[in-house]
Amino acid sequence: MKKNYLLLLLFAAAFAFNSCNGGDENDYEPVSPVVLDVTQVPYAKLSDYRFFEGDMKNLQPAYGVIPYKPNSELFTDYAKKARFVWMPAGTNATYVSDDSPLDFPVGAVLIKNFYYDEVLPGNTKRIIETRLLIKVSEGIEETDSTPADSGWKLFDYIWNDEQTDALLNVSGAGHTVPISFVVNGETKNTNYWIPSDGQCFTCHKANPDMTPFGEVKVPIGPKPQNLNFTYDYGTSQQNQLEKWQAFGYLDNSVPGSIVSTVDYTDDSQPLELRARSYLDANCAHCHKTGGACSYVPLRFAYSTTDPYLVGVCMEAQAPIGGPYTHIVAKGNFARSDIGYRMTTNNGGEMMPLIGRTMTHTEGVALIQEWIMSMPGPCE
Repeated sequence: MKKNYLLLLLFAAAFAFNSCNGGDENDYEPVSPVVLDVTQVPYAKLSDYRFFEGDMKNLQPAYGVIPYKPNSELFTDYAKKARFVWMPAGTNATYVSDDSPLDFPVGAVLIKNFYYDEVLPGNTKRIIETRLLIKVSEGIEETDSTPADSGWKLFDYIWNDEQTDALLNVSGAGHTVPISFVVNGETKNTNYWIPSDGQCFTCHKANPDMTPFGEVKVPIGPKPQNLNFTYDYGTSQQNQLEKWQAFGYLDNSVPGSIVSTVDYTDDSQPLELRARSYLDANCAHCHKTGGACSYVPLRFAYSTTDPYLVGVCMEAQAPIGGPYTHIVAKGNFARSDIGYRMTTNNGGEMMPLIGRTMTHTEGVALIQEWIMSMPGPCE
């Protein structure tokens, strides 16, 4: 009798619980814990946004914070990146073109953490900075008296030594962080450079109309061409664009066929595509109409079809002496200006101009292989 009585109580409790929840467990909608008021950002600490659960240093995303990765990544002194996206409930991004950033809604946040896995002396992980790109408004068009504004704002958070949180860089000034680390079994040392606000703007600027007031901040990486591949989410694998659509972060405007970049580290991919993907990731955001280096007629976007605009047989634009005759001298890396600029660390001559303090040995080797594969010489 007592056993039956207990069973009746449990049944009644279960019935009451289901009744309070509409009688259908599918009615339950999880809610993201992220805190974001676009009128109040930036917050003083990274933890104030609640992007991550548990120990901050684990970068375990909270519900609604989705990891993502471009197919080919920008080189930043061998730092690794952990990227995430978050959008307010009921909002989504829309497709613009294969090689244009998605059009994000107000309140969208792009989160980019820079870290090293094997930091000496203890071979430990260390996160150095987290950059947030937050869309605080729809933006405004340029007028005779008002500069254009895309609505995007850039904020940088610097991690403490204890790796428990990151504080807003309120000064906006850049500074260095000495670091020794191991990559590919080799010990490297550098003064990792945390960029100033102005330097962040250099890469994220867009002035397509080339007007005095037209400079605005825009995202760089989240383009359909860069996201159109299967990503390992730990518990599942899925095409990133499909993942975003399934979660409600992307509408159905994306076409069925997208001309996409490849992973430049993947030797199974054609050399031409690997090299072009590398140049797109590391150079195209400045070498475009309205970019920081738009005055040079180079266009390194993956979608560029004219080899001359990618530098092939284009005469060096700012001669630096030596044997460099062309940006890309077909079949002759020693005469290619791009090879020198990727190899040197001299300010004003190196490319990219900012974002690195060391030479990307593997990247240089890729571009060298690409140039040497071209039948030459340039006429």
